[in-house]
Amino acid sequence: MAGTLTPSQNYDHVISVVSGSDGMHDLQYKAAPGTSQTFVKGSILYVDPTTGTLKAGGGVTYMPMWAITGVDDFDANSDVGNMSGGVVSAYVATGGYEIFTTEFDTASYSPNDLLTYSGTAGKIKKAAAAYNTETIVGCVSKGTDTDIYGQSILYFWPMFIPVVKTS
Repeated sequence: MAGTLTPSQNYDHVISVVSGSDGMHDLQYKAAPGTSQTFVKGSILYVDPTTGTLKAGGGVTYMPMWAITGVDDFDANSDVGNMSGGVVSAYVATGGYEIFTTEFDTASYSPNDLLTYSGTAGKIKKAAAAYNTETIVGCVSKGTDTDIYGQSILYFWPMFIPVVKTS
């Protein structure tokens, strides 16, 4: 894959495992990004059931994952004239860890608030008050904070509770 990357700062979009990580053995998934995808590090993703590629957003029964590398990060792309792998990696929601990310809708988040897919592709938001009316992708641990680069970050535990269909 020929490089097309125009690099941005590596702290523009952030994801970090705060606890539960053991480095080489974290539960991850790796695949090529879907055609025309523009997601960034920290975005929520799913595997497209038709193409097997990773795409921003999610669905009722799609396993949620968080991008460790964005489409235009050096691990997945390269600057013009160079070559790279063309694959992105993601943390799978059923892994036992606490994460913080910059990719969430602005709101007031408290510990134990449930999280779901946002209307903005690649972001998460607070779930509705009624349990099991939408897919749950996480549970807030500490809420929001400001990281060392001055961005707003959200701390949560990833999880996957799909909507139960009654028909």
